[in-house]
Amino acid sequence: MTENMQRILNDVALQQRQRSGAQTLSTAATIGGCCGLFDLCTDADLMSLSMAGQEPFLDWLGWEKTDLCMIRKSFITWVRPAASQGSRTSGIVTDPCGDSNGAEWGKCDFILEGFARLRRHTPTRDVTKNLLRLCDMQPRYRLDGSPITDNIEFDMRIVTEALLQDLRRMIITGTHTVGTDDGQFDGLQQLINTGYADPEGVRCCMMDSIVVDWNQHNMCDATAAGHGTTWNGVALATGWNFINVLLAVYRRIRRRMQMAPALNANLAVGDMVLVMPAMAAQCLMDCFTCWSLCISSLDLNMDSRKYRDNLNGGMFGGGRIFLDGFEIPIMPYEWALTGNNNLSDAYLLTNKVGGQRLINGQFNDLSKSVPKMIAADYTDGGRLLTWTEQDKTCLMREVEMQPRLLAWAPWAQARFIDVLCSTPGGALSPDPWDLSFFPECSFHTEICSELHD
Repeated sequence: MTENMQRILNDVALQQRQRSGAQTLSTAATIGGCCGLFDLCTDADLMSLSMAGQEPFLDWLGWEKTDLCMIRKSFITWVRPAASQGSRTSGIVTDPCGDSNGAEWGKCDFILEGFARLRRHTPTRDVTKNLLRLCDMQPRYRLDGSPITDNIEFDMRIVTEALLQDLRRMIITGTHTVGTDDGQFDGLQQLINTGYADPEGVRCCMMDSIVVDWNQHNMCDATAAGHGTTWNGVALATGWNFINVLLAVYRRIRRRMQMAPALNANLAVGDMVLVMPAMAAQCLMDCFTCWSLCISSLDLNMDSRKYRDNLNGGMFGGGRIFLDGFEIPIMPYEWALTGNNNLSDAYLLTNKVGGQRLINGQFNDLSKSVPKMIAADYTDGGRLLTWTEQDKTCLMREVEMQPRLLAWAPWAQARFIDVLCSTPGGALSPDPWDLSFFPECSFHTEICSELHD
């Protein structure tokens, strides 16, 4: 075992001891104080290489506070002339006094209940040393332009960033079990799926999303379809590449919207987006350019390259493509979408149609009742709950959020699985737990040697 690994395990052991019995001071390095994280000769302004900052995809989803534990949505999924012995009855009546036939219809509803519970805690600190400085020359550090006034504030910012990373992953991979308090909500892998049924277990296939398994093929591969690729479990016919299938998915979703009176409205640019890792977006735009302009090869002439450059940028900075003349912005998102061997998942998502939201996030409003019941406080308008665990002058602060994700029209969403995109250097992810983040040698946990036992 390496010295670094042993040091990390010792620090983990200390953190575990904090959670049982009396608290133990953490060895995690502080932003200042007698065991500062940075040398005195460093610049007074600290530029972070780790804090993720804003996440455009989370903003696009939209988040609202709520105090409703359970939401039940009901839909009339179809209406048709009544059947008789499996055949459509006639609507024609020749006798004015004769009997007529009726109509029949179906419904589907589903329940969303509960919230996820995400919680992390800061290191345990000695509050009597919170504002100590090593010496008069100790600078006032800033993190991404925000002043850090003391060690407890610094710890809170670091822990909140880790909590938001949990949220970014759960947006994709979360799995909630109805009726249990399992601490998760359903992410896009669960919501954008097939097999929908109502609370009574009755199958509701009209709610199913479109799920395309590209079976590890390249986007530009014109022979990919028919070689293990599927559309909702059914093998795709040969002769289609990824752009052909993407266009077919887009057309089907738009047609479904036109068939629903409440959603038969014009889409604005940005209402529908492609969510994928940035590397996969570059491959997509390369293939889209050749799909649009090439005749028989992937070699692009000067006009083609100008067209390709025109695809860069877009509403969210990740690029764009055009399907049937409609602009689809690309939303780069790296969290839990990048797999091994240059494979990734992608989503074609419809956020809203007109004023009707189809996807949005919610937070349990923690500003209402919780602070009245326990010695806790809230921040960010009730999105974050925070409280302290104190043992004499040893103090640790907890941070908690309770989010969930809603998708009321899963049929207007699509998911693409195992799409291959190869590039020199491979993928690059901001997720420190992703294999494409940085080499493992980047993870050297900074500790205060004076407190290490």
